[in-house]
Amino acid sequence: MTKKQSAVLQGVAILMMVYHHLFSFAVEYDSLLPFVQADTARRMAWFCKLCVGIFAFVSGYGIYYVLKSRQEERFWGRLLTEYRGMLLRILRLYGKMWLVLAIYMWIFFGLLRQTFMPEQLLGNLTALNPTYNGAWWYVEQYAKILLVLPLLDLLLTRFEQPGQRRIKWTFFAVIMLAGAGGMLVGRLLWPELWVLMLGLLKSLRVSFLLISVVGYLTARYALFQRADRQLRRLGVWAPVCVSVALLIFSATLRVRLATDAAYARIDFLLTPLLIYGILTLLSYAKPLCVFLAWWGRQSTYIWLVHGFVFGFLYYVVKPYVRLDFGIYLVVLLVSAAVAVPLRLLEKLPGRLYAMCKKEEKK
Repeated sequence: MTKKQSAVLQGVAILMMVYHHLFSFAVEYDSLLPFVQADTARRMAWFCKLCVGIFAFVSGYGIYYVLKSRQEERFWGRLLTEYRGMLLRILRLYGKMWLVLAIYMWIFFGLLRQTFMPEQLLGNLTALNPTYNGAWWYVEQYAKILLVLPLLDLLLTRFEQPGQRRIKWTFFAVIMLAGAGGMLVGRLLWPELWVLMLGLLKSLRVSFLLISVVGYLTARYALFQRADRQLRRLGVWAPVCVSVALLIFSATLRVRLATDAAYARIDFLLTPLLIYGILTLLSYAKPLCVFLAWWGRQSTYIWLVHGFVFGFLYYVVKPYVRLDFGIYLVVLLVSAAVAVPLRLLEKLPGRLYAMCKKEEKK
């Protein structure tokens, strides 16, 4: 998967995300198509929850190549290098969220004079309890993905020196024994510890964490490339036919199994099938790839701001028209219009710094 293909997938995911958030709880829906009514729109929105799976899979897939570039042969050196890089990536995403948060607070509490509740600030700054925008829960999840994947990478990395291999297996043995011992003590002697450990396990959101692990393993073992080579031996059109079948199968199964808007139980199995099908079919539609890649490049800020845009437009438009597909397009366009200047604003300090350095050299 190239960077351009990753952007394409993120473009698909952000289009799905906006639809998911708009129509997951639709009770009324007007459409030019008579078969798309409230229940159908709601089911489509539940299916679009796979957008989170696509983002998690792409993250896991890309992180493999980031970690692969580490050349450190010592276990502790590699551990520190990998986590230093992951922490920088986490801070980069939090920086984007904090930029949006600062603008939101300036508008909402400064210009509009809404009541500010100090007790909510920390939860929003950390994304542990994002009351201002519920979609920010994935900021915390992304951080957890980046903290877990280096451990998987270290577990699967073969160290050539026997001493380093011993250090690696000792490290993981200690982690496993500490975890098992903590659970045993909590279960038998310390109920509060047991409750705490169950809470930590639940907070990992294993359904989404597994998708990123599958993405990492898909990249590490070149599963897409191997599948594509095997299919092409059967004929030029074999990958296309299989991709169509995979899309129909994964979409049908997901729609039939989903019981609510948050359903994600088997997404770690369906997401790679869906992604392989999308990438294969889109490889024959270059103009559509360019279109989706553009949306993919704006996807982070669209994700961070579209909840505010939707909330505003919903209350403005709702008294006059029923919730319909036109609102979806408006939310997308307005969110993109906000995302583009935010991307430019984010890059402004770096550009100013580069200009200052250039002037100093002169």
